[in-house]
Amino acid sequence: MAPRIAVMHHPRSFFPLDLFQQVGGTADLLWVLSGPERDETTDPRLLRHLGTVVDIAGMGVDRAAEALEEHGTEGIVSFVDDYIEDAAALADRLGLRYHTPEVALSVVDKRVQRTLVSEAGIPGPSFRVVSQGMSTEEIGHLATEVGFPVVLKPAKGSGSRGIELAGSYGELLSLLSFQESSAGGSFVGVIEEFLLDDPGRNPTFASYVSVESVVSHGRTSHVAVTGRFPLASAFRETGNFIPAAEDTSTLAAVTTMAGQAIEALGILDSIVHTEIKLTPDGPKLIEVNGRLGGRPPFVLQEVSSVNLFQVACAVAAGRPVCFRRLVECDGVGFWLMFQPPPSARRVASIDGLATVNDLAEVKITCVTRSIGSAVDAREGTDSKVLTVRGRTKDLAGLAKTVACIESAVAIRYD
Repeated sequence: MAPRIAVMHHPRSFFPLDLFQQVGGTADLLWVLSGPERDETTDPRLLRHLGTVVDIAGMGVDRAAEALEEHGTEGIVSFVDDYIEDAAALADRLGLRYHTPEVALSVVDKRVQRTLVSEAGIPGPSFRVVSQGMSTEEIGHLATEVGFPVVLKPAKGSGSRGIELAGSYGELLSLLSFQESSAGGSFVGVIEEFLLDDPGRNPTFASYVSVESVVSHGRTSHVAVTGRFPLASAFRETGNFIPAAEDTSTLAAVTTMAGQAIEALGILDSIVHTEIKLTPDGPKLIEVNGRLGGRPPFVLQEVSSVNLFQVACAVAAGRPVCFRRLVECDGVGFWLMFQPPPSARRVASIDGLATVNDLAEVKITCVTRSIGSAVDAREGTDSKVLTVRGRTKDLAGLAKTVACIESAVAIRYD
Protein backbone atom coordinates (compact mmCIF):
# COMPACT_ATOMS: atom_id res chain seq x y z
CA MET A 1 0.00 0.00 0.00
CA ALA A 2 1.31 3.47 -0.91
CA PRO A 3 2.51 5.48 2.11
CA ARG A 4 0.57 8.62 3.04
CA ILE A 5 2.92 11.58 2.66
CA ALA A 6 2.05 15.04 3.97
CA VAL A 7 3.14 17.77 1.53
CA MET A 8 3.49 21.23 3.08
CA HIS A 9 2.07 23.08 0.10
CA HIS A 10 2.99 26.67 -0.79
CA PRO A 11 2.20 28.83 -3.85
CA ARG A 12 5.89 28.74 -4.85
CA SER A 13 6.05 24.97 -4.60
CA PHE A 14 5.56 22.60 -7.53
CA PHE A 15 2.23 22.93 -9.30
CA PRO A 16 -0.07 20.40 -7.56
CA LEU A 17 -1.10 18.52 -10.71
CA ASP A 18 2.54 18.21 -11.82
CA LEU A 19 3.54 16.85 -8.42
CA PHE A 20 0.57 14.47 -8.32
CA GLN A 21 1.43 13.10 -11.76
CA GLN A 22 5.12 12.77 -10.96
CA VAL A 23 4.48 10.87 -7.73
CA GLY A 24 1.94 8.65 -9.46
CA GLY A 25 0.76 5.76 -7.34
CA THR A 26 3.94 5.56 -5.25
CA ALA A 27 2.47 7.78 -2.50
CA ASP A 28 -0.90 8.94 -1.24
CA LEU A 29 -0.52 12.72 -1.00
CA LEU A 30 -1.94 14.67 1.93
CA TRP A 31 -2.03 18.36 1.01
CA VAL A 32 -1.25 20.46 4.07
CA LEU A 33 -2.11 24.17 4.03
CA SER A 34 -0.37 25.87 6.91
CA GLY A 35 0.29 29.52 6.13
CA PRO A 36 -1.47 32.67 4.99
CA GLU A 37 -0.03 32.49 1.46
CA ARG A 38 -2.87 31.35 -0.79
CA ASP A 39 -3.47 31.41 -4.56
CA GLU A 40 -5.13 29.24 -7.19
CA THR A 41 -2.66 26.40 -6.51
CA THR A 42 -3.80 26.22 -2.88
CA ASP A 43 -7.51 26.12 -3.77
CA PRO A 44 -8.93 23.15 -1.80
CA ARG A 45 -11.31 22.42 -4.70
CA LEU A 46 -8.30 21.63 -6.89
CA LEU A 47 -6.32 19.82 -4.23
CA ARG A 48 -9.21 17.54 -3.23
CA HIS A 49 -9.08 16.01 -6.71
CA LEU A 50 -5.47 15.07 -6.01
CA GLY A 51 -5.67 13.81 -2.44
CA THR A 52 -6.83 14.74 1.04
CA VAL A 53 -6.59 18.37 2.18
CA VAL A 54 -5.76 19.34 5.77
CA ASP A 55 -5.78 23.03 6.65
CA ILE A 56 -3.72 23.62 9.79
CA ALA A 57 -3.35 27.39 9.45
CA GLY A 58 -3.52 29.03 12.85
CA MET A 59 -3.05 25.79 14.77
CA GLY A 60 -0.22 25.26 17.20
CA VAL A 61 2.29 22.51 16.50
CA ASP A 62 0.65 20.03 18.86
CA ARG A 63 -2.84 20.45 17.42
CA ALA A 64 -1.51 20.37 13.85
CA ALA A 65 0.40 17.18 14.60
CA GLU A 66 -2.78 15.63 15.98
CA ALA A 67 -4.63 16.56 12.79
CA LEU A 68 -1.98 14.89 10.63
CA GLU A 69 -1.88 11.85 12.89
CA GLU A 70 -5.65 11.46 12.52
CA HIS A 71 -5.07 11.12 8.76
CA GLY A 72 -2.44 8.38 9.18
CA THR A 73 0.53 10.45 8.04
CA GLU A 74 3.58 8.24 7.40
CA GLY A 75 5.96 10.89 6.10
CA ILE A 76 6.26 14.63 5.64
CA VAL A 77 8.06 16.86 3.15
CA SER A 78 8.35 20.48 2.09
CA PHE A 79 9.49 21.40 -1.40
CA VAL A 80 10.02 25.07 -0.43
CA ASP A 81 12.29 26.61 2.19
CA ASP A 82 9.35 28.55 3.65
CA TYR A 83 7.87 25.48 5.36
CA ILE A 84 10.92 23.34 6.11
CA GLU A 85 11.02 24.45 9.75
CA ASP A 86 7.28 23.85 10.16
CA ALA A 87 7.63 20.39 8.62
CA ALA A 88 10.56 19.62 10.94
CA ALA A 89 8.55 20.62 14.02
CA LEU A 90 5.67 18.39 12.94
CA ALA A 91 8.00 15.49 12.10
CA ASP A 92 9.53 15.83 15.55
CA ARG A 93 6.09 15.56 17.18
CA LEU A 94 5.03 12.65 14.97
CA GLY A 95 8.28 10.68 15.09
CA LEU A 96 8.78 10.86 11.32
CA ARG A 97 12.06 10.78 9.43
CA TYR A 98 12.91 14.32 8.33
CA HIS A 99 15.15 17.18 9.36
CA THR A 100 15.38 17.73 13.08
CA PRO A 101 14.37 21.28 14.09
CA GLU A 102 18.07 22.12 14.51
CA VAL A 103 18.95 20.83 11.04
CA ALA A 104 15.94 22.61 9.54
CA LEU A 105 17.25 25.92 10.88
CA SER A 106 20.69 25.23 9.40
CA VAL A 107 19.32 24.62 5.90
CA VAL A 108 17.07 27.70 5.79
CA ASP A 109 19.07 30.30 7.74
CA LYS A 110 22.17 31.37 5.84
CA ARG A 111 23.78 32.79 8.98
CA VAL A 112 23.66 29.44 10.75
CA GLN A 113 24.65 27.47 7.67
CA ARG A 114 27.64 29.64 6.78
CA THR A 115 28.94 29.38 10.33
CA LEU A 116 28.60 25.58 10.50
CA VAL A 117 30.25 24.85 7.14
CA SER A 118 33.05 27.30 7.90
CA GLU A 119 33.69 25.60 11.24
CA ALA A 120 33.86 22.29 9.36
CA GLY A 121 36.65 23.70 7.18
CA ILE A 122 34.67 23.55 3.92
CA PRO A 123 35.92 26.15 1.39
CA GLY A 124 33.48 28.97 0.76
CA PRO A 125 33.36 32.75 0.40
CA SER A 126 34.61 35.00 3.18
CA PHE A 127 31.59 36.25 5.10
CA ARG A 128 30.28 38.21 8.03
CA VAL A 129 26.99 37.69 9.86
CA VAL A 130 24.69 40.71 10.10
CA SER A 131 22.53 40.48 13.22
CA GLN A 132 19.29 42.22 14.13
CA GLY A 133 19.79 45.77 15.32
CA MET A 134 23.17 46.43 13.72
CA SER A 135 23.63 50.00 12.54
CA THR A 136 24.43 50.95 8.96
CA GLU A 137 27.93 51.91 10.08
CA GLU A 138 28.48 48.50 11.68
CA ILE A 139 27.29 46.71 8.56
CA GLY A 140 29.53 48.89 6.42
CA HIS A 141 32.50 47.99 8.61
CA LEU A 142 31.76 44.27 8.16
CA ALA A 143 31.58 44.72 4.38
CA THR A 144 34.91 46.51 4.39
CA GLU A 145 36.43 43.57 6.26
CA VAL A 146 35.15 41.17 3.57
CA GLY A 147 36.29 43.49 0.76
CA PHE A 148 34.26 45.00 -2.06
CA PRO A 149 32.44 43.93 -4.14
CA VAL A 150 30.26 42.10 -1.62
CA VAL A 151 27.05 40.09 -1.90
CA LEU A 152 24.19 40.75 0.51
CA LYS A 153 22.03 37.71 1.24
CA PRO A 154 19.01 37.88 3.54
CA ALA A 155 19.04 35.35 6.38
CA LYS A 156 16.17 33.41 4.83
CA GLY A 157 14.87 33.18 1.29
CA SER A 158 15.30 31.30 -1.98
CA GLY A 159 15.10 31.77 -5.74
CA SER A 160 17.64 34.64 -5.68
CA ARG A 161 15.06 36.96 -4.08
CA GLY A 162 16.59 39.81 -2.12
CA ILE A 163 20.20 39.06 -3.08
CA GLU A 164 22.15 42.22 -3.96
CA LEU A 165 25.65 43.08 -5.16
CA ALA A 166 27.36 46.15 -3.74
CA GLY A 167 30.45 47.25 -5.62
CA SER A 168 31.44 49.99 -3.19
CA TYR A 169 30.75 51.41 0.24
CA GLY A 170 28.45 54.01 -1.31
CA GLU A 171 26.42 51.37 -3.16
CA LEU A 172 26.13 49.38 0.06
CA LEU A 173 24.72 52.34 1.96
CA SER A 174 22.24 53.02 -0.85
CA LEU A 175 21.04 49.39 -0.86
CA LEU A 176 20.68 49.31 2.91
CA SER A 177 18.73 52.58 2.88
CA PHE A 178 16.41 51.35 0.13
CA GLN A 179 15.78 48.06 1.89
CA GLU A 180 15.01 49.76 5.18
CA SER A 181 12.52 52.13 3.55
CA SER A 182 10.83 49.52 1.32
CA ALA A 183 10.89 46.46 3.61
CA GLY A 184 10.30 48.35 6.83
CA GLY A 185 13.31 46.91 8.59
CA SER A 186 17.10 46.73 8.59
CA PHE A 187 19.06 44.09 6.71
CA VAL A 188 19.65 40.79 8.54
CA GLY A 189 21.66 38.04 6.90
CA VAL A 190 25.19 37.60 5.61
CA ILE A 191 27.65 39.74 3.71
CA GLU A 192 29.80 37.55 1.48
CA GLU A 193 32.79 37.79 -0.77
CA PHE A 194 31.86 37.94 -4.46
CA LEU A 195 33.31 34.76 -5.94
CA LEU A 196 34.93 35.11 -9.37
CA ASP A 197 34.26 32.78 -12.29
CA ASP A 198 36.93 30.39 -13.50
CA PRO A 199 38.12 32.21 -16.67
CA GLY A 200 39.16 28.98 -18.36
CA ARG A 201 35.60 27.67 -18.66
CA ASN A 202 33.28 27.54 -21.68
CA PRO A 203 31.28 30.83 -21.53
CA THR A 204 28.15 29.03 -22.75
CA PHE A 205 27.90 27.46 -19.31
CA ALA A 206 28.02 29.08 -15.88
CA SER A 207 30.92 28.65 -13.50
CA TYR A 208 28.82 26.87 -10.90
CA VAL A 209 26.95 23.59 -10.51
CA SER A 210 24.59 21.89 -8.13
CA VAL A 211 24.84 18.39 -6.70
CA GLU A 212 21.56 16.48 -6.31
CA SER A 213 21.91 14.07 -3.39
CA VAL A 214 19.73 11.62 -1.49
CA VAL A 215 20.29 11.17 2.23
CA SER A 216 18.47 8.17 3.65
CA HIS A 217 18.95 6.76 7.15
CA GLY A 218 22.09 8.89 7.41
CA ARG A 219 23.65 7.52 4.23
CA THR A 220 24.39 9.97 1.40
CA SER A 221 24.13 9.09 -2.30
CA HIS A 222 24.88 11.55 -5.09
CA VAL A 223 22.47 11.21 -8.00
CA ALA A 224 23.47 13.91 -10.48
CA VAL A 225 25.58 17.01 -10.99
CA THR A 226 23.59 19.75 -12.67
CA GLY A 227 25.21 22.35 -14.93
CA ARG A 228 23.93 25.92 -15.18
CA PHE A 229 23.61 28.59 -17.81
CA PRO A 230 25.12 32.03 -17.02
CA LEU A 231 23.22 34.10 -14.46
CA ALA A 232 21.15 37.12 -15.40
CA SER A 233 21.56 40.34 -13.43
CA ALA A 234 20.73 40.26 -9.71
CA PHE A 235 21.88 36.61 -9.55
CA ARG A 236 18.75 35.32 -11.34
CA GLU A 237 19.05 31.83 -12.79
CA THR A 238 18.61 31.21 -16.51
CA GLY A 239 18.45 27.44 -16.49
CA ASN A 240 19.97 24.04 -15.87
CA PHE A 241 21.22 21.01 -17.74
CA ILE A 242 22.14 17.43 -16.82
CA PRO A 243 24.78 16.07 -16.90
CA ALA A 244 27.06 18.99 -16.11
CA ALA A 245 29.96 19.80 -18.44
CA GLU A 246 32.62 18.70 -15.96
CA ASP A 247 35.52 16.27 -16.07
CA THR A 248 35.91 13.33 -13.72
CA SER A 249 38.14 15.14 -11.24
CA THR A 250 35.74 18.09 -10.92
CA LEU A 251 32.77 15.75 -10.44
CA ALA A 252 34.68 13.99 -7.67
CA ALA A 253 35.58 17.30 -6.02
CA VAL A 254 32.06 18.74 -6.02
CA THR A 255 30.35 15.54 -4.87
CA THR A 256 32.91 15.19 -2.07
CA MET A 257 32.25 18.80 -1.01
CA ALA A 258 28.48 18.23 -1.09
CA GLY A 259 28.90 15.17 1.13
CA GLN A 260 31.05 17.10 3.59
CA ALA A 261 28.47 19.90 3.78
CA ILE A 262 25.63 17.44 4.34
CA GLU A 263 27.59 15.87 7.20
CA ALA A 264 28.45 19.27 8.70
CA LEU A 265 24.78 20.23 8.84
CA GLY A 266 23.73 16.86 10.28
CA ILE A 267 21.24 15.98 7.53
CA LEU A 268 19.99 12.39 7.89
CA ASP A 269 16.85 11.97 5.75
CA SER A 270 16.17 14.27 2.80
CA ILE A 271 16.79 15.09 -0.82
CA VAL A 272 19.54 17.74 -0.85
CA HIS A 273 20.39 20.34 -3.50
CA THR A 274 23.92 21.75 -2.98
CA GLU A 275 25.22 24.68 -5.05
CA ILE A 276 28.96 24.98 -5.61
CA LYS A 277 30.95 27.73 -7.35
CA LEU A 278 33.88 26.77 -9.59
CA THR A 279 36.44 29.51 -8.99
CA PRO A 280 40.05 30.05 -10.09
CA ASP A 281 40.98 28.74 -6.61
CA GLY A 282 38.88 25.59 -6.91
CA PRO A 283 35.32 24.68 -5.83
CA LYS A 284 33.69 26.76 -3.08
CA LEU A 285 30.38 26.10 -1.39
CA ILE A 286 27.55 28.51 -2.21
CA GLU A 287 24.74 26.95 -0.19
CA VAL A 288 22.97 23.75 0.83
CA ASN A 289 19.22 23.41 0.26
CA GLY A 290 17.55 20.75 2.36
CA ARG A 291 14.95 19.95 -0.26
CA LEU A 292 14.48 18.93 -3.88
CA GLY A 293 15.75 21.51 -6.37
CA GLY A 294 13.09 23.21 -8.48
CA ARG A 295 14.21 22.18 -12.00
CA PRO A 296 16.80 19.36 -11.75
CA PRO A 297 14.24 16.57 -11.18
CA PHE A 298 12.45 17.43 -14.43
CA VAL A 299 15.72 17.78 -16.36
CA LEU A 300 17.02 14.47 -15.02
CA GLN A 301 13.91 12.70 -16.25
CA GLU A 302 14.66 13.85 -19.81
CA VAL A 303 17.78 11.69 -19.87
CA SER A 304 17.21 8.94 -17.29
CA SER A 305 14.55 6.84 -15.61
CA VAL A 306 15.18 8.38 -12.17
CA ASN A 307 12.18 10.17 -10.67
CA LEU A 308 13.37 12.29 -7.73
CA PHE A 309 9.80 13.15 -6.72
CA GLN A 310 9.15 9.48 -6.04
CA VAL A 311 12.53 9.17 -4.33
CA ALA A 312 11.66 12.11 -2.06
CA CYS A 313 8.44 10.39 -1.00
CA ALA A 314 10.27 7.11 -0.36
CA VAL A 315 12.82 8.89 1.85
CA ALA A 316 10.01 10.68 3.71
CA ALA A 317 8.31 7.35 4.33
CA GLY A 318 11.50 6.02 5.90
CA ARG A 319 12.33 3.55 3.14
CA PRO A 320 16.09 3.09 2.67
CA VAL A 321 17.27 4.56 -0.66
CA CYS A 322 20.78 4.28 -2.08
CA PHE A 323 22.44 5.12 -5.41
CA ARG A 324 25.84 3.54 -5.98
CA ARG A 325 27.04 6.21 -8.42
CA LEU A 326 25.90 9.19 -10.43
CA VAL A 327 23.02 8.24 -12.71
CA GLU A 328 24.02 7.39 -16.28
CA CYS A 329 22.37 9.79 -18.72
CA ASP A 330 21.27 9.25 -22.30
CA GLY A 331 21.98 12.65 -23.83
CA VAL A 332 21.76 16.08 -22.17
CA GLY A 333 18.50 17.42 -20.77
CA PHE A 334 18.06 21.18 -20.50
CA TRP A 335 15.77 23.85 -19.07
CA LEU A 336 16.48 27.36 -20.41
CA MET A 337 14.84 30.52 -19.02
CA PHE A 338 14.64 34.09 -20.34
CA GLN A 339 14.80 36.79 -17.66
CA PRO A 340 13.72 40.43 -18.12
CA PRO A 341 16.24 43.24 -17.63
CA PRO A 342 16.00 45.16 -14.32
CA SER A 343 14.51 48.18 -16.10
CA ALA A 344 11.63 46.20 -17.66
CA ARG A 345 8.14 46.75 -16.32
CA ARG A 346 5.89 44.97 -18.82
CA VAL A 347 6.14 42.43 -21.66
CA ALA A 348 5.43 44.21 -24.95
CA SER A 349 6.01 41.36 -27.43
CA ILE A 350 7.47 37.88 -27.76
CA ASP A 351 8.67 36.74 -31.19
CA GLY A 352 10.45 33.68 -32.54
CA LEU A 353 8.53 30.94 -30.73
CA ALA A 354 7.56 29.18 -33.96
CA THR A 355 11.22 28.87 -34.91
CA VAL A 356 12.10 27.53 -31.46
CA ASN A 357 9.27 24.98 -31.55
CA ASP A 358 10.53 23.70 -34.90
CA LEU A 359 13.86 22.67 -33.37
CA ALA A 360 14.04 18.89 -32.99
CA GLU A 361 15.77 19.24 -29.63
CA VAL A 362 12.97 21.33 -28.09
CA LYS A 363 10.22 19.49 -26.24
CA ILE A 364 8.30 22.23 -24.42
CA THR A 365 8.08 26.01 -24.61
CA CYS A 366 6.16 27.80 -21.89
CA VAL A 367 5.38 31.52 -21.79
CA THR A 368 5.19 32.39 -18.09
CA ARG A 369 4.52 36.13 -18.60
CA SER A 370 2.18 36.81 -21.50
CA ILE A 371 2.14 40.01 -23.55
CA GLY A 372 0.95 42.85 -21.37
CA SER A 373 1.96 41.14 -18.12
CA ALA A 374 3.99 42.99 -15.54
CA VAL A 375 7.56 41.88 -14.80
CA ASP A 376 9.79 42.69 -11.86
CA ALA A 377 13.39 41.52 -11.56
CA ARG A 378 13.09 41.84 -7.77
CA GLU A 379 11.09 38.60 -7.84
CA GLY A 380 14.36 36.77 -8.43
CA THR A 381 14.40 33.74 -10.68
CA ASP A 382 10.59 33.72 -10.64
CA SER A 383 10.64 36.83 -12.84
CA LYS A 384 11.27 34.62 -15.90
CA VAL A 385 9.20 35.31 -19.02
CA LEU A 386 9.86 32.24 -21.16
CA THR A 387 11.00 28.68 -20.49
CA VAL A 388 12.31 26.25 -23.12
CA ARG A 389 12.87 22.59 -22.26
CA GLY A 390 14.31 19.72 -24.23
CA ARG A 391 17.13 17.27 -24.85
CA THR A 392 20.24 17.15 -27.01
CA LYS A 393 22.58 14.35 -27.96
CA ASP A 394 25.64 15.82 -26.24
CA LEU A 395 27.13 19.02 -24.80
CA ALA A 396 28.23 20.29 -28.21
CA GLY A 397 24.65 19.88 -29.36
CA LEU A 398 23.44 21.71 -26.25
CA ALA A 399 25.65 24.73 -26.98
CA LYS A 400 24.43 24.82 -30.58
CA THR A 401 20.77 24.48 -29.56
CA VAL A 402 21.02 27.21 -26.93
CA ALA A 403 22.60 29.52 -29.50
CA CYS A 404 19.78 28.80 -31.96
CA ILE A 405 17.11 29.45 -29.33
CA GLU A 406 18.69 32.68 -28.12
CA SER A 407 19.10 34.01 -31.67
CA ALA A 408 15.48 33.16 -32.55
CA VAL A 409 13.76 34.62 -29.47
CA ALA A 410 13.13 38.36 -29.36
CA ILE A 411 11.33 39.74 -26.29
CA ARG A 412 10.54 43.44 -26.13
CA TYR A 413 9.64 45.21 -22.89
CA ASP A 414 8.07 48.50 -21.88
